[in-house]
Amino acid sequence: MTTFATGLQSGNAPSDPASSDLSAWSLKDFIETTPSCMAMFDTQMRYLAVSPRFLIDNEIEGETQQSIVGRSVFDFRSATDKARETNHRVLSGETITKSDFCFRRSDGTVTWMRWHMQPWRQPDRSVGGAVLAMEIVTAPNESAERLAASESLLRLSQEAGHIGSYDWDIGGGPNLWSDEQCRLHGIEPSGARSISIDEWRNLMHPDDLPVIEQRLADIIETGGSGELEHRIRGPNGVRWIYSRGQIVREPGKPTRLIGINMDITERRKLEDDLRELTRTLEQRVEQEVAAREAAQIKLAHAQKIRSIGEFTGGVAHDFNNLLTVITGSIDTLAEGVADRPQLAAIVQMIGSAADRGAKLTSNLLAFARKQPLRPRSTDVEALIATTSDLLTSVLGRQIEINYIKRGYVGTVFVDPDQLSSALVNLGINARDAMPNGGRLTIDADTVAIDQDEAALRDLSAGGYVAISITDTGTGIDKAIQSKIYEPFFSTKGIGEGTGLGLSMVYGFVKQSGGHIDFETVEGKGTTFRLYLPTSEHPPSLASDNLRKRLPRGHETILCVEDDAIVRDFVTQQLQALGYQTIAVSNATEALEEVRSGPPIDLVFTDIVMPGSMDGWKLAELILQMRPGTRVIYTTGYSDVSSERLGSDAGILLLEKPYRLSRLAEVVRHAIDSPAPIPGDQ
Repeated sequence: MTTFATGLQSGNAPSDPASSDLSAWSLKDFIETTPSCMAMFDTQMRYLAVSPRFLIDNEIEGETQQSIVGRSVFDFRSATDKARETNHRVLSGETITKSDFCFRRSDGTVTWMRWHMQPWRQPDRSVGGAVLAMEIVTAPNESAERLAASESLLRLSQEAGHIGSYDWDIGGGPNLWSDEQCRLHGIEPSGARSISIDEWRNLMHPDDLPVIEQRLADIIETGGSGELEHRIRGPNGVRWIYSRGQIVREPGKPTRLIGINMDITERRKLEDDLRELTRTLEQRVEQEVAAREAAQIKLAHAQKIRSIGEFTGGVAHDFNNLLTVITGSIDTLAEGVADRPQLAAIVQMIGSAADRGAKLTSNLLAFARKQPLRPRSTDVEALIATTSDLLTSVLGRQIEINYIKRGYVGTVFVDPDQLSSALVNLGINARDAMPNGGRLTIDADTVAIDQDEAALRDLSAGGYVAISITDTGTGIDKAIQSKIYEPFFSTKGIGEGTGLGLSMVYGFVKQSGGHIDFETVEGKGTTFRLYLPTSEHPPSLASDNLRKRLPRGHETILCVEDDAIVRDFVTQQLQALGYQTIAVSNATEALEEVRSGPPIDLVFTDIVMPGSMDGWKLAELILQMRPGTRVIYTTGYSDVSSERLGSDAGILLLEKPYRLSRLAEVVRHAIDSPAPIPGDQ
């Protein structure tokens, strides 16, 4: 570094004549001609003189040694608080030296300099200003080594974290990118690489570029900081970048934007996946909620139908017991008034009314799924053909009946009489929906129902025959679709229907292990489908074991009936036919009579009785005690299983209500038939 003469440093005039040449050598002239990096300032820190080297080392472009005179030092460097403090101390008489001044050049390189600043004085010893001498340090000192180490650590940290940094001179200077910044954008790193504006624009995704530029303009205008997530494109494809920048301000204006970039493509992908998962999860939740609501509605409807069924079944049971007494007495009354025509007509009317009541209770029991069924393997196509012929006469000529015969539909395990009745009921309903005529199509086909579909239809998975009855009528109003299977619900006028047709069909199909559903379009027609379980056995013929005669007898019959009125009536009727009777009200009393009473030829027992033992179990115990005893079962409200009746056609079942003639025929047939083999019951 240049060393000033003592006289110049102190500002004193030479003390002897030998120093006159030196005094003539002014400080200003010295600074303007020295090859060193020097500058001279007044007390306002305005330039008085600079050396050529000073302009070069400090990168003061566009100025000369003459043009810079009178300009403030802060026109060319930042007016920081630290700089103002240093100037103030020097102008107050202090000399300051700094050995590790870091100067960042416009090309991004860093130059380390040492500077020395001291006051110069007027002849009156007052401070006239300051003199600054600067020198480039060619060998890095300890601070430079620390800075280099710090920069190396920063570079390694950026590489490890995949975080790039940039330093952009927003006044038109270079945009310097770190090595990792270059890698993020698919550019070969070369150490503080300068990226042009055009090159930067080409790297940005065109759809995001307007937003990025607007965000940069906002940050520059406010002089603050900001962040943004945007896309870039390059050799690595489209990537998502998180960018954060901070404005660096110099006196009066922002000069640089420094910041970092980070690749967040994987994070964005995870966020997108999470949003998609959330969306699909919401859809699944909505579907599950909808399915649950539908299931709850279905369950509520099923519970409603079941409750109605239990109620109507109970009513039908009690009514059947009463009808048993009424209908059973009609034959006796008829014999007593045979010679009195007027009374005979009244008895006949009573009989007709009782028959109608019996039909009503039969339909109620069908809906309640408690009607006695005799299921067997039934040829579906043959039954439909016979029923179609019956419907032709029932529905009239204005209804065209179209039966589709496929030829390969197998057998189903149902009560054929009840199935035929169900088809007739559906046909009559279809006729009522086509007041001006139309077409009724009956079709049957085999279907396989899997677990999922079976769950929806409340069925067991397996093979079924689907019988379809389609009309071209008015359809079913949406407001009443949920009520059509309820007993006594009818859209017909008063006196035109009981409202038991569809309820009977519904109960019969459910009791047979099947399912019924429908499709309807208002104004176009309705299709009902009956799903009935297939049978692996060939069709069986209906047995006709009851012979048409009214015999009498003298055998002993044990009557087991819990209803006192029915029990008294049955015993009176049997006694009238000549039989000996023993009447009991439950299974316990019946077993006691069998153990200790006289020999019994026939047991006439109700199936459903109070207590833990029903008619089925009672008969089994009696046959174990007295093999060969004949048994007749009777019921007006039973849980008779299809399997039991279908597996043994020899079981005699007398359904309530019944007349005396029917009672006499069944009793005589049971006594005259061969004794049952033990274990058959």
